[in-house]
Amino acid sequence: MNYRHLYHAGNFADVFKHCILIMLLEELRKKEKPFCYLETHAGIGRYDLTSEMAQKTREYENGVLRIYNQPSNHEAIKTYQKIVAATNNFAIQTNVEKNEKDLQIASYSLNSYPGSPAIAHALLRPQDSMILAELHKDDVAILKQNFAHDRNVAIHHMDGYQSLKAFLPPKKGRGLIFIDPPFEQPNEFSQIIESLHMALQRYPIGIYFIWYPIKDSLRTQIENFHHELQTLKCKNIVPSEIAISKNSSLADNDNINGLNSCGAIIVNAPWNFQQQLNPVINWLEQNLT
Repeated sequence: MNYRHLYHAGNFADVFKHCILIMLLEELRKKEKPFCYLETHAGIGRYDLTSEMAQKTREYENGVLRIYNQPSNHEAIKTYQKIVAATNNFAIQTNVEKNEKDLQIASYSLNSYPGSPAIAHALLRPQDSMILAELHKDDVAILKQNFAHDRNVAIHHMDGYQSLKAFLPPKKGRGLIFIDPPFEQPNEFSQIIESLHMALQRYPIGIYFIWYPIKDSLRTQIENFHHELQTLKCKNIVPSEIAISKNSSLADNDNINGLNSCGAIIVNAPWNFQQQLNPVINWLEQNLT
């Protein structure tokens, strides 16, 4: 499969993974000590939703478009909405109630979607750093353009799994590693497990965040993946899944366009993260279905 994320930018899977990413970054931001964010499959950073590819599938209509102006009490959702708004230069209105500012986003058309590098970049502080790895040459060129003026961002044209060996442990001490492969290779789950074993040996205290699709053709691999996760030498593992159409059959869910379920694994998750995550995922399922 020749995967191009622009066809799928802003879909339900992006909303799911990016809200989790925000929650993990916010946990790291609670302490003043710097941290490093490493992404193994970075893509281009930002996506034009008016492009021919995005308009061909219009997957964002069942993703970000459904929730970007939907009221929510969850801070991760509100932060996500704020970053999407900033990416699109939306007009925003700030109301002050009980000394708290609630961002209300006007209902304008979406033109651009922030990929995970842009999501993370929006939450980096001056003392933090970001390392982005991307294998596709053209995507690397665009990625470098998007972050050309930030000296805290390092971009490398290389295999994502090799970046784990090259850049771990990070110089900053604390770190979040996001592994979000396109699942073009039939042995992707095995590569993830092998890379996690290696990465945890080099950097046992890091937080590792892995995203994966759920499709009928991958059921056996996913079961084996979850079994193999138990062999990792780590503090804890927090799993999460989302399905946007619980009543529909997954029988034809064997291509990325038909995807309606996906999952995430957080290795060395912050304390109490499962309890914080569950209500956010429940809200997303209710509002994306």
